[in-house]
Amino acid sequence: MSSVQTKLPVFDLDQIRASLVRDDILAAVREAFVRHARGEVVSPVPGQLLFNDPPGDCHIKYGRFHDGPTFVVKIAMGFYENAALGLPVNNGLVAVFDARTGATLAILQDAGWLTSWRTAAAGALAAVAGAPAVVTSLGIVGAGHQAENQARWVAPALGTQRVAILGRYRDKADRLVGKLRGTGLDAMAVDTVEELFGACNVVVTCTPSSTVVVPASVVRPGTHIVGLGADSPGKQELDPALFSKADVIMTDDHDQCVDHGDFSHAVRLGLAKSDTDVSLGAVLAGLQVGRRRDDDITIADLTGIAAQDIAIATLAWERLSGRIGASDPTRSTGKL
Repeated sequence: MSSVQTKLPVFDLDQIRASLVRDDILAAVREAFVRHARGEVVSPVPGQLLFNDPPGDCHIKYGRFHDGPTFVVKIAMGFYENAALGLPVNNGLVAVFDARTGATLAILQDAGWLTSWRTAAAGALAAVAGAPAVVTSLGIVGAGHQAENQARWVAPALGTQRVAILGRYRDKADRLVGKLRGTGLDAMAVDTVEELFGACNVVVTCTPSSTVVVPASVVRPGTHIVGLGADSPGKQELDPALFSKADVIMTDDHDQCVDHGDFSHAVRLGLAKSDTDVSLGAVLAGLQVGRRRDDDITIADLTGIAAQDIAIATLAWERLSGRIGASDPTRSTGKL
């Protein structure tokens, strides 16, 4: 009795990068949020492995769309001291399987970039969902890998070129500013959170902080905040008191955000009721609103959901395997 052995397709980062354009990722992640809100995603509780010395985390997310041809298992990690060692901070891979037979279809050795891109897309979508009518400037709290992604994805989504960067270390913020200016953005570094919120009415936070980096006292009426960093237990970026001041609170996943998002700190302290949030997916679908008035304070708390990983990994696999046609670079709003 003989069997035919087939070689498992393994795609590297260069192949993955060449297969995708930004507009396609934005569309896929938007649809993922909407389908998640509709209950059309099977996604068990994510796995999280946390490290203290050196500091880092490993996230395992997996799931499928109800009618999807594949299911996906994503492993992504970040080790925050790697940059000082000349090593990438992020790493990981995604395995794609046939949802009908369980056969392994492909390994996407993306080095964590699919997670980075879907997070960048999520930040852009969430920023637009709650943005005021006139954006004065985009503020970024953080100066690392995801901070660069957020600046490069969110600014064009908001229709602004002005970006202010607040980093823990000024020299790192200055280096990021130089890179962003090289892409055509009008970027500058600021030294204090007061200065950042004084200049910007849309702010994205993307740090691994375990303590508050945005006090409620600095946030003016009309500001929209997208919190990305508090995606694991023990992390925190936003002052819990902000949630009692917010007119709209959007969450990517209610249960996750109540468990370990920035929203969770406000709920545990009694500063916000656990049922005061609306689903970001419902906002993107037009079923809820992300902002009611110009002077609203609005918050989008994002912890990362499997639906994003399913969407971007399936899109990449379909491109790479020829299931759908190659991307048209002219449709992209920027290089990946």
